[in-house]
Amino acid sequence: MLLPRILSAIVMAVLFICAVFVLEASSFILAMGTVVFLAGWEWARLSGVTNHFGRIFFAALIGGICFLVFHYGVQKALLNLSPILWLLALYWVMRYPTELIWKHVFSRLLFGILVLVTTWSALVVLKQSDNFVVWVLLLMGLIWGADSGAYFAGRAFGKRKLARFVSPGKSWEGVIGGAVLTQVGVIVFAELSDFTLSNWCVLAVIALITSFVSVLGDLTESLFKRHEGVKDSSHLIPGHGGIMDRVDSLTAAAPIYVLLLSLAGWL
Repeated sequence: MLLPRILSAIVMAVLFICAVFVLEASSFILAMGTVVFLAGWEWARLSGVTNHFGRIFFAALIGGICFLVFHYGVQKALLNLSPILWLLALYWVMRYPTELIWKHVFSRLLFGILVLVTTWSALVVLKQSDNFVVWVLLLMGLIWGADSGAYFAGRAFGKRKLARFVSPGKSWEGVIGGAVLTQVGVIVFAELSDFTLSNWCVLAVIALITSFVSVLGDLTESLFKRHEGVKDSSHLIPGHGGIMDRVDSLTAAAPIYVLLLSLAGWL
């Protein structure tokens, strides 16, 4: 089991590097659309869709919506839905398992459409910016930093459960540890970028919000998996589960991060 996991990690790393440093805008947009299509197929499963045709139809529907969003150029406008979307997810996580609305298949499917389309839109907006490589690497650094900091701080100090019924292994100490590590990363980034003090303060706030929201993305997928009684969203990636298992944090972090960069005037 270890070898497939290592090989899959190498392949994913190579694909990520190619997507960031090699692909032209049109190819990148198509590649991200493919990722969203596969994630949509998995999301249908997490929403309670039991037949393969239904899952493929749902994934194709998301792909069609992404095409329309790009055709009409409303990617950036669509990101304004993200705060509402993830506040709703926060409410669901806090209320689990007593809240009933999210248990309906239609509610989960609609939520999935909005999540995946806004994630795709955020990445497209980033790709169209002049500093795409810098901003996307910072985004991934924030997500990885929040996850790594949470893991080590949680193991060392974790006592207060973050969401006992959704993901018992996560703690408030872990979340704080992740936030601290991302702030260290921001300091390094600001120094290397020769940021002014005001720009550094704005970036620190963006990083803090992004790190917290990335945890919410992880918790939300855990909520749906727990309800469906599955460990992984699929088995598309040997040793790593499914696409959603790898991008759950990104689905929450990317739209909020890009929206905040836009509001700051950096995109």
